[in-house]
Amino acid sequence: MVKNMLNRAVVLILLCVVIYSSLYSRKLEHKTKQIKGQKYYINRCSSCHGSGKIGGNIYSMFEWQDIFANSGKELLWLHKDEKETDMVRIYIRSEEFKKESKYILRFIQEFAYDSDKIPTCN
Repeated sequence: MVKNMLNRAVVLILLCVVIYSSLYSRKLEHKTKQIKGQKYYINRCSSCHGSGKIGGNIYSMFEWQDIFANSGKELLWLHKDEKETDMVRIYIRSEEFKKESKYILRFIQEFAYDSDKIPTCN
């Protein structure tokens, strides 16, 4: 009886893992090595800029580096004078951005038009 209950518990746990994995993988848009950056990008940027595939290929890897340099100074400039981006500007000035921006940058650079490792092409 104990063995039967243990088997059921293992099956239930595995089922939960499979369901969770399925739901989590649907939220992520593309296979990438930059999982953390993708998560931050989806939460912070994708509602306006679309998937990394769409947003990332606007600039080259070097241009993205410049845009994110100096605590996102150019990124702030790109979002100026838009009422809809007030929250974006607050985020870019925040400590969260300082922690997350390096991951977002790595993720978005994967989709840059000069990247040789675009996830959707591999």
